[in-house]
Amino acid sequence: MKKFKIHETINVENNPFDRQERISWWSQERLKEAKVMVVGAGAIGNETLKNLALLGIGNIFIVDFDTIATSNLSRTVLFRKDDVGKKKAEVAAQKVKELALVDNINIDWFHGDLVWDLGTGIYQEMDIVLGCLDNVETRIAVNKHCWLVNTPWIDAGMQELGLRVEFYNPPNLPCYQCNLTKEQLATANKRYSCDSFKKKAYDAGKIPTTQITSAMVSALQVQEAVKFLCGQKVNCGQKIYYQGTCNDFDIMSKSINENCYAHSYYPNIISIPCSSEDSLKDFLNFVTQDCYSGKGATLHLSDRTFVHSISCKNCGNSIELMRPTFRIEDSETICEKCKENENVIEHSNTETIRKTQETFSLENSFDILKMSLNEIGIPYMQIVAVSDVKENYKYYKLNGDKTKILSNFK
Repeated sequence: MKKFKIHETINVENNPFDRQERISWWSQERLKEAKVMVVGAGAIGNETLKNLALLGIGNIFIVDFDTIATSNLSRTVLFRKDDVGKKKAEVAAQKVKELALVDNINIDWFHGDLVWDLGTGIYQEMDIVLGCLDNVETRIAVNKHCWLVNTPWIDAGMQELGLRVEFYNPPNLPCYQCNLTKEQLATANKRYSCDSFKKKAYDAGKIPTTQITSAMVSALQVQEAVKFLCGQKVNCGQKIYYQGTCNDFDIMSKSINENCYAHSYYPNIISIPCSSEDSLKDFLNFVTQDCYSGKGATLHLSDRTFVHSISCKNCGNSIELMRPTFRIEDSETICEKCKENENVIEHSNTETIRKTQETFSLENSFDILKMSLNEIGIPYMQIVAVSDVKENYKYYKLNGDKTKILSNFK
């Protein structure tokens, strides 16, 4: 008999991913390389992040604007009593790092307003986005960004014992916004006044639910994400629905709205080393080079407006603001003198006059040109629209922000 020599033995029990790797189509290497963005670090987000960490996802970016409250603790597996008052995204990132089974996991987090503070460029960096949100406005924002750069995303939602999961894969229709009613679209604007300024007092409402429901909806959401990342077929534009009160499970196809205005996309994106922290002047000097948009190029704010001043709703006197609308509270549209007289405020019929700006060039005043892109309303890693003198558009990604926002990613 021919002799043989054993060089190495492998104990499968030393591999934390052994059981899932036994699935025929599973690719642990693909999951390790995947870049997953989780928007919302509340009840669903906690469960989703826990699942991603245990599955071996190698790159995770967490976004949330909120801090941890005591009422969160019964539905958030990553948070403890000592975490109350801390930033959800930061604490979640720390706990996922501790929980992760993959070596050298890359985790970044962002504490800020998803709608206004993060640009479309961050979505282009991702393989998939997982929406763990609780309101229509942020879902519309995620849907818009994902469609602009063709990034798939999975929306998860719950109420009481009911849950739903929906996978969207641009440019395949439908999109999330296709099926929104007029009432839902109106709800998305509830935290803004008729002038598009933020309402100082706004209660978003609290959704009744349990930790059981958040665990179930997250399991379905992450399972769909894993199937997609491993190259399995996942049907887009379908609602996976479960109602726990009667154990009713169903799958419903969502309709396509050909007139939905959310189906826009960038035809071509040019990465440049500029940052949202650069001055407007420096940015314009860069893009007006002949190799970019050339002399006379103009920056367009697109979906946001910069406000120079507004007339007081009571007396009509000018109030200087010098900020984008989303950083202005509706209470600021009354001058300090008029605020002292509540009766005048209540009965005023004075028409509001605003001095605004949505395009910028090197012909702007020095006071404007010295402001940073972020100060005029452009978020981190935004893809900005610039037109040349012939009104031909180019789209530039502010890649200079990448080291600030995704400092730990590969």
